[in-house]
Amino acid sequence: MARHADTGRAFAIKILDRQRILAMKIDEQIKTEIATLKLLKHPNVVRLYEVAASKTKIYMVLEYVNGGELFEKIALKGKLSEKEGRKLFQQLMDAVSYCHERGVYHRDLKVSNY
Repeated sequence: MARHADTGRAFAIKILDRQRILAMKIDEQIKTEIATLKLLKHPNVVRLYEVAASKTKIYMVLEYVNGGELFEKIALKGKLSEKEGRKLFQQLMDAVSYCHERGVYHRDLKVSNY
């Protein structure tokens, strides 16, 4: 997490090691992730604000979303109420529909990714 110096607004910073990316042969996957996130601007999709790079690292400045993972929330409560589950499902379907309209398809939808 980082805070904007002037506004105090919180952002998530994803730091990727270039050597590791190359060693794992996922450089194209990372390029695709960045290009895809640049396309998407929706209230239920994490927003990418900026990408910066050094010789050794790639920094992705993302929307900071607090509240933890849905998976953890369910694990603690055991289950969600129907009302809460319906609201989250509607948000998920709205985001998936938005992505599909733009030719973006998530191949690994699961509670731990939401």
